[in-house]
Amino acid sequence: MTAFVQHESQSEQSRLVWEIRSVNHRYLEISMRLPEELRSAEMMFRETIKASLSRGRIDAVLRYQS
Repeated sequence: MTAFVQHESQSEQSRLVWEIRSVNHRYLEISMRLPEELRSAEMMFRETIKASLSRGRIDAVLRYQS
């Protein structure tokens, strides 16, 4: 299992870009880099990933521009 995805979402006020990479791994290991303004949502993001995946090493980066 190896994958890469980039998703961009834009509104009039801001732009969000997710970059997610995954590689095969025995257990689920999630690494996240978030802007300071969105750190309070980290647990919600982790739970969303856990609901869909059971194993793999996941690197998720969120870029936010206002």
